[in-house]
Amino acid sequence: MDEDLDTVRERKKRALAQEKGLGTPASPVYVDGSQNFDQTVTAHEVVLVHYYADGGTGQRLHPVVESVARETFAAVAKVNVVHHQKLALERGVEATPAFEVYADGECQERVRGQVEKDELVELVGEYTSF
Repeated sequence: MDEDLDTVRERKKRALAQEKGLGTPASPVYVDGSQNFDQTVTAHEVVLVHYYADGGTGQRLHPVVESVARETFAAVAKVNVVHHQKLALERGVEATPAFEVYADGECQERVRGQVEKDELVELVGEYTSF
């Protein structure tokens, strides 16, 4: 019963945020280069960036990252480091998976390695206003 109540609360919070123009994409945004990256991290109050490589641990985290996009008030951006090596190097990403949290366009935290969904939700929750 508590789980159902929590689900309803989260759904209502998301609806209210979207109604007030505070909504974020319910699915990840795929970054296509440095310019698109900069636009993405500045367009939203809080952004979780997921750096991944095809076939690696980061790719296995796709379902986790997608659920974070649906369940939190942070936008989620995904960067394929194989296709965007220059961007990854500019950001100091040396291995995947890696995550960064941006708040108001500035990188606040970095996490490397495989993480659980609850850890990501808690991490972005520290920066969201809901």
